[in-house]
Amino acid sequence: MTDDLLNLALVFLRLGLLAVGGSTGILAELERQVVREHGWLSPQQFADSFALGQLTPGPALLMVMFAGFRVAGVPGAIVSLFAIFLPSALITCLVTANWERLRRSPWLVSVQRGLAAVAFGLTAAGAYSIVRVAVTDVGSAAIALVAVAVLWRWRLPPALVILLGGLGALLVGTAWGTLSGGS
Repeated sequence: MTDDLLNLALVFLRLGLLAVGGSTGILAELERQVVREHGWLSPQQFADSFALGQLTPGPALLMVMFAGFRVAGVPGAIVSLFAIFLPSALITCLVTANWERLRRSPWLVSVQRGLAAVAFGLTAAGAYSIVRVAVTDVGSAAIALVAVAVLWRWRLPPALVILLGGLGALLVGTAWGTLSGGS
């Protein structure tokens, strides 16, 4: 169990350092580590934990607690949570303590522009990663396209769109089962 906790801590500390664009910014690498590298979650469990992370109040990176819990129970969930947020908390404290000196630095604008480009790229990779895991058939592709259109057109809260998409999938699945003679 100690090895599991150490492994969780190391993986999530590294990912916490990369969280330039928030949870979506590290989603591709998070999926690679949690699903493909370590096998802590199945692709479906990963997609589900992402959806739940979007629905819960607070940061979406709370989703790492699910992987930690699957590996080492409650201690694994706690280690995962602290490990993912510790790097950004420390960096924030460091920057805050030195803000007056840093904000007058001539390279600050360059760093901000560079990080914005990195965050955009990581966010696009994260979106691709979750689509690759979650869109598995024509029905899920249709739901994803409708969700994107709704978000684009009406800018509804993502949590509401996720709930409506889940409800739509449930209704379509139930109707399809009834039409095809299933129970």
